[in-house]
Amino acid sequence: MSCSTRKYQYYTQDLAETALIDQHIYKGFLPHEGPQNVYECDQCGHWHLTSKAPERNSRLQEMIDSGEMKRKQEASKWERGF
Repeated sequence: MSCSTRKYQYYTQDLAETALIDQHIYKGFLPHEGPQNVYECDQCGHWHLTSKAPERNSRLQEMIDSGEMKRKQEASKWERGF
């Protein structure tokens, strides 16, 4: 099944949040860049990522605030050989 939004569908909020965090790690987004939260879609009932959220996802924010995001982004760069 596909969604009329043409966005990737995640079956649970947890999977969407994990994908959100993974994108920030592997794509090296700065805190204000890229998707910022997840939402349950009215069209398909699944979860999507969004960059237009009024607030940042709490799991993502916690990782940014603690410095864990920056550490994981650095590790990802080393793993990929810059």
